[in-house]
Amino acid sequence: MNQAEKSLYIPGTLGPTIMLKEGLDLESLKKTNATANIEFTTEDTDYDEETDLKADENYFGSSNNFSYMLDNDSDDDETNADLTWFQRLNSKMNNITEDGGVKKMIRKEGVGSVVPSGSKVRIHYNGYMEDLDEPFDSSRIRNQPLQITLEQGQVIHGLDIGISTMRKFEIARFLIESTYAYGNMGCPPRIPGHALVCFEVELLGYSDPSALDDYEGLTDEEKRDLPFKRIIEVSKALKAEGNELYLCEDFRKAIRKYFKAINTLESATLKNESQEREVIHMCIKSYNNIGLCYLKTGSFGKALSSARRVLSWQNDNSKALYICGKALRHLGEFSKSRKYFTRALSVSPKSKDVVKEVKLLDEMEMKFQLVEKQMCKNMFG
Repeated sequence: MNQAEKSLYIPGTLGPTIMLKEGLDLESLKKTNATANIEFTTEDTDYDEETDLKADENYFGSSNNFSYMLDNDSDDDETNADLTWFQRLNSKMNNITEDGGVKKMIRKEGVGSVVPSGSKVRIHYNGYMEDLDEPFDSSRIRNQPLQITLEQGQVIHGLDIGISTMRKFEIARFLIESTYAYGNMGCPPRIPGHALVCFEVELLGYSDPSALDDYEGLTDEEKRDLPFKRIIEVSKALKAEGNELYLCEDFRKAIRKYFKAINTLESATLKNESQEREVIHMCIKSYNNIGLCYLKTGSFGKALSSARRVLSWQNDNSKALYICGKALRHLGEFSKSRKYFTRALSVSPKSKDVVKEVKLLDEMEMKFQLVEKQMCKNMFG
């Protein structure tokens, strides 16, 4: 029995009952004539300019409102007692295709606008077959979000259609007929022919590539001649891609995106102080995010440099002060670290992150002092 068969849990329908130890790969369950190009990122949407990476990172680890077991959403109506779970779901869903081949029910409302066409999206999902209350495929079980580009044939057609109707942070269920899923043949032995499937999807984020479509093909001279508004759009799109890479923990690629966003801004010809302030405002956000990435990779000197660049523009920026304090703590510069944390607390006195860092700093200083005392005692007996 191969590894895929060992990980499958399909009681009484496609073979012996075997406990699911890890999720199956969605890639292997697609139609055989589809174009395969799914990217699983293991190495961080249309984020607005107030995006806080730390807040999104916390959300990224949340599993609230997302179930491994497919509950039946039943009510007290006894007339539905003889219906299967999928039949009950079907009665509560709305068609999102004219023929009803793909239906949707929102479990948790999202925020912002609907994901743009052709976006790169990052999702968590569970896939279910009828009469099975545990998923046949799950990014949650793998603990690894799926990142794909919509309309590229990277997932089954019905799921592509469904995700295209979602908003950021939305959780929704999609009931998908076989014509939009695995077809008449299915994917034996895992998926039978004519299988009706249900996917529960959480849209963690997305980036809209449209702002970059034309820019990448321009010459350096043409880029310099672009209107200021267009340059801002490109820089925001690059920063959004960096945020997605950060949240997927691909920090080195995220750093490259943030620097590219900054370089794009620096190429702009500024006509007034208002444009200069906007450029500085955006550079501050990108440099802070670069600093956070360097903290994640253990490049504390570089994190310190990025945050100090921010402080040269805005000396009371709490995030930059936090990054400097944390970097210096790791570098063993305890007194300097404390000065930055003190400044950060004066700006944001309720910051849990800064308070946590101060406690860690206290503990490290105490341990260091004990080691010094022991060394002196050993030296002078």
